Amino acid sequence: MRSDIHFRLVGGEQPLIVIPARFNGSEPILCAVDTGASHAMLLPELASRVGVRAESTHEAKGAGGPIQVKMGKAKTIAIGEAMVRDVAVIMTEDFRRIGSAIGVALGGNLGHNVLEHFRLTIDYAAAILRLETTDEPLTERPARAELAFTLAHPSKPLLMVPIEIQSRPYRFAIDTGASTTVISPDVARECEVESTAMPSMTGGGGAVAASSALLASLTIGGASISRVRVAVAEFLGMLSQATGAPLDGILGTNVLRRFRVTIDYPRKVLRLE
Repeated sequence: MRSDIHFRLVGGEQPLIVIPARFNGSEPILCAVDTGASHAMLLPELASRVGVRAESTHEAKGAGGPIQVKMGKAKTIAIGEAMVRDVAVIMTEDFRRIGSAIGVALGGNLGHNVLEHFRLTIDYAAAILRLETTDEPLTERPARAELAFTLAHPSKPLLMVPIEIQSRPYRFAIDTGASTTVISPDVARECEVESTAMPSMTGGGGAVAASSALLASLTIGGASISRVRVAVAEFLGMLSQATGAPLDGILGTNVLRRFRVTIDYPRKVLRLE
């Protein structure tokens, strides 16, 4: 099975990929595609409308702090011709704030527990998102980089890849839900990167304090990029504690959009073309 979906990159300087998805056969709901999120999510009133009922309450950790969420289950989530069944869904008001920040009325998002079933390809230039199941033949084009990824933790399934900054090795998460690439203050100090004040970023749980810096070089596999604008933020330490795995940075849209990105979830391989 292969499904191609046209997407919009919305939010101006805080770009997010958004596509329509159907929950339990509903009308299309505008959702962000977020490889940094563990679950599918919906606004509570939309969840009620499509028949996703709250079964439990939890505290989730976002970049901006803790978030009280409710958890339910969707019988189906359909994205174009692709469909997954019996999917846990988080219900949170937090999407209203994120939608306001980017100027788009988001209804929810599609996280790891939806995307993990597919080979996901994001063609930023053509604005097409492709979902393929493992029975679909793999068509490979020459790649700038191909490398294996690991999951930070089963309950916080961030996709972790090795990155080099100015020839120093680090571990970054691949996050299509992050508009800007982020590094920790420790990385900034080690690489002797100077930062300047910038407006706070929008993250799950609230605003995130950050400063702006310019990296001389960043390398992913065999793909090297010069002069990469990044945010320097403290919240990575909190995420490292939550996952039990060191997290030096987040690879965001400002880097990913330079490539045709394939995240092969079943094979745990990242390709950049």
